[in-house]
Amino acid sequence: MYWKMSDFVEEVKQTSKEEKLHVNTVYNWFKKLEEKRIHYISRTVDTNEKVYDELDLQIAVFIKKKRNEKWVLNAIFNEIKREFEVRPFPVGDMETTNVVHNSEADVLNNKVLEELRSSLEEIAASQLSEVKSQYEEIMKKFPDSKGREEEREDRFKEMVARRRVEYQLEKEAQIAWATRPEEERMVKIGWFKKVENQEERNLFIKAYVHKNFENRLRKELDV
Repeated sequence: MYWKMSDFVEEVKQTSKEEKLHVNTVYNWFKKLEEKRIHYISRTVDTNEKVYDELDLQIAVFIKKKRNEKWVLNAIFNEIKREFEVRPFPVGDMETTNVVHNSEADVLNNKVLEELRSSLEEIAASQLSEVKSQYEEIMKKFPDSKGREEEREDRFKEMVARRRVEYQLEKEAQIAWATRPEEERMVKIGWFKKVENQEERNLFIKAYVHKNFENRLRKELDV
């Protein structure tokens, strides 16, 4: 029995009971095995697309088991040469290991996109901020990242300026509050004790900041 990559990965998952195994991970295992000339992957006659059989399934399950045991890939590959009757390479085939055929690439790409879409739907509600952070990190790697970086820098500067203005206005409001008549600032508790009216103080500071914030921020940003 033969499987194409997407179906093969599902078979590996079921056999190894590893639901989170990614298609790219399995694909790269066998790509490296071919690059190292250890094990050859069969191809279809008509499209030359890679297909996987029971021997490949045993090897994949073996690799996953050893990876779970924290083995490095090179050590696993050396063990595979001893544990399995690996498939030999066709005579004269020297370029197979470096070729990714379009049909196989399409299957991989569709599978990756499908899994990515599913993953995003699962985490959208609970981890939106994390997704945005990862998205921004990915965008930095694209050619036009300079413009995005400048935009992010501008937003950061604006955020710092807003916080600086708020802090300055709060300090000014505290000083202004302290100069107001005592009867406005203090409340009487019992017969002899007076304490600062915290509620009125907070309202005074909030109103002061709100009143002066826009003009002060424009001055800070020079706009």
